Amino acid sequence: MATKGRVKKVFPGCNTSQGFYSFYDYIIPPDATRILIIKGGPGVGKSTFMRHIAEAMVERGFDVEYHCCSSDNGSLDGVVFPQIGVALIDGTAPHVVDPKNPGAVDEIIHLGDFWDEDGIRSHKREILAANREVARRFTRAYRFLKAAQIIYEDWEAANIEGMNFGLANQKADRLIREILDEKPVAATVGRDRHLFARAITPDGMVDYLDTIIGVCRKKYVIAGKPGTGKSVLLDKVARAALERGYYVEMYHCPLNPSKVEHVVIPQLSVALTKSIEPHLYSAGPDDVIVNMNECLDPAVEAKYEGLVAENQEMFFDLFNRGIAFIGEAKAIHDKMETYYAPYMDFKAVARLRQRILERILGYAQEVYRRLERLA
Repeated sequence: MATKGRVKKVFPGCNTSQGFYSFYDYIIPPDATRILIIKGGPGVGKSTFMRHIAEAMVERGFDVEYHCCSSDNGSLDGVVFPQIGVALIDGTAPHVVDPKNPGAVDEIIHLGDFWDEDGIRSHKREILAANREVARRFTRAYRFLKAAQIIYEDWEAANIEGMNFGLANQKADRLIREILDEKPVAATVGRDRHLFARAITPDGMVDYLDTIIGVCRKKYVIAGKPGTGKSVLLDKVARAALERGYYVEMYHCPLNPSKVEHVVIPQLSVALTKSIEPHLYSAGPDDVIVNMNECLDPAVEAKYEGLVAENQEMFFDLFNRGIAFIGEAKAIHDKMETYYAPYMDFKAVARLRQRILERILGYAQEVYRRLERLA
């Protein structure tokens, strides 16, 4: 392969108003070629292990999905090579992953095989204390995010009162017809995949949306204030596409994971994305804007103008307090890594990493030979 592979960055889990929310089951299908689950403590090199292999595969022309960590902007929770059906996944807390089809598909790579247990045990007291403090910070963060979500719901309710839902339904119907072009309902329902495109991180709201929807030829930007039915519209389009047999990627809201923020239909090279605070999207000149504010009664908007301004202020105050606690948790976790890293044999880990890379390249050859036989 002469050219580099394409890199796509997503979040398989997120810090939300409901606590840590995981879509780990959607990282890769259970009938994958191989799923390598990496176990080990903080600072033992799990993320570095995955990143080096991913970079080597990109250089060889393979597409790679980086599944980023929402609690540590510089770390990875997994990498996927979709062309060959292989994934490496961090299987440690808070997203514990264990083999579902051990041997046949899944296996565990335990980096604890390369540490000096006596050295780590000498810091037992500090590690236990740090774990307790990390848990406390996340608990506080989730309380503030939950409070922010409640205020956001009040903000939404003010606009819902003034919504013309008939007009909103018409907008959704026109969009479905335009995107799906009268394609009939299929005998077999399509496959859906659920992830996060954005995450609430120690550095605030972070997204890699350009790697997800940037490659799509057609983009629809769903604009509108809270409560104007943007997520409902996106869900309707996604369901309609699934009914017609398409594979659909649905990316959920980091604060409220029950809501959909972005929809991608790869076979049509179509993406739909929400644009609203605190995650505004800058539309390009060729993007189609769907303005849900057109469904709002201006009189009702004026009626609740003061209430909405108050809600905005409270929401962002609570939201930012939640982020601050996530940042504190990361700082403590970084300290905890220093109790592990000095006792790791990283040269041995590097040798294992090279062996795993060679195995993955072997799986790639097997996949391509199988495809050649089927051609």
